[in-house]
Amino acid sequence: MSDKEAAVEWSWSDAPLILPLAYQPREWDAIYIAFYLAEYSGSKVYVTHVLEGKEDHQYEAKLKTDLDALSKSLSVKYEFVEVLPSSQPPGVEETAGALIRTAKDRNAQAIVMSAHREPLFRELFGRVSDHVSSHSPTKVVLVETPQNGVELPRNPRRILVPVLKEQHPDPFIIAAALTSSVSVADVEITAAKILVLPRTVPLDAVEMALPLRKEERDFSSFTSLAIKTLGRLINPKILPVREVGADVADFIRDRRIDVLVMFSKRETGFYSFLTKDEYEVVRRSPCVVIVVVPSE
Repeated sequence: MSDKEAAVEWSWSDAPLILPLAYQPREWDAIYIAFYLAEYSGSKVYVTHVLEGKEDHQYEAKLKTDLDALSKSLSVKYEFVEVLPSSQPPGVEETAGALIRTAKDRNAQAIVMSAHREPLFRELFGRVSDHVSSHSPTKVVLVETPQNGVELPRNPRRILVPVLKEQHPDPFIIAAALTSSVSVADVEITAAKILVLPRTVPLDAVEMALPLRKEERDFSSFTSLAIKTLGRLINPKILPVREVGADVADFIRDRRIDVLVMFSKRETGFYSFLTKDEYEVVRRSPCVVIVVVPSE
């Protein structure tokens, strides 16, 4: 094992997780992810609610009942935390700041929160999840719902880890956590290195070019290390594409992928903390996308 490989952290600590909730039905996928990560790492979950002047309690009771049932099935400890902002109603930045401070006060290792694609004019002003991801010194795991009606299966059997730029252990760790209690034989984790080829280069040229062969060997080596460390079978694949968002979405449909887990390095610009290609993958995905943003 090289010094670079030895330096890779293939586990999370047992420090707490922060789970922000507004008690809406569409947040269930984030609850599911947070509790499975907590079960996998031995963490406690702080279910955090930022109080607003006008509260909608329509779904709160049922969501709390279902959350409690999930925690018992996984033997995960949790605690409710209510945060009172300095003004009412709190704005996007103030809500995000309250969540970031709560994570710091609780010595949390990550914030796991729900995120939903919005019309572009709304995204230009930023979602709470975008502000948290851009400014939190703590690791952030966003559970993105790219389209209305898209839900995460209770036991996802086909997971895709697309690697657009940097290969990082966190998406592999999350994939392992989601399959930790699954014993079904056809569970598949595929790690796909995304290679964007110029239109003048045939897609089958990926098998011919020596530099690409080297990249394939390096990626397979990283994936082999993940298999050895996490104890999960992971299928490495080189995926040549023309248009990242559209071609990855087609691959998801063809392979009937249940959930995508991808890494974002927290870059800034028009697409918030996502690069253009990352944004397009999330926007076009026909399934739930988990985006993990590293701690600073």
